[in-house]
Amino acid sequence: MATLCLNTERCKSCGFCIFTCPVKALKLSGNLNADGYDYVEHDDGKCTKCGLCYTVCPDNVFEISE
Repeated sequence: MATLCLNTERCKSCGFCIFTCPVKALKLSGNLNADGYDYVEHDDGKCTKCGLCYTVCPDNVFEISE
């Protein structure tokens, strides 16, 4: 089964992934990373591992592994 991992230190709060997610499994966490950005988090129960977040993210925050 695929696993979605996030490198929250790379996130710059652009929101591309949140807007693109078809099942609304992503949101801003309300916490800041080391660079002061409110990073994204995901709801693993909603996430279908479709990979759209991985595709649209300009900062390589997402990794999908088997």
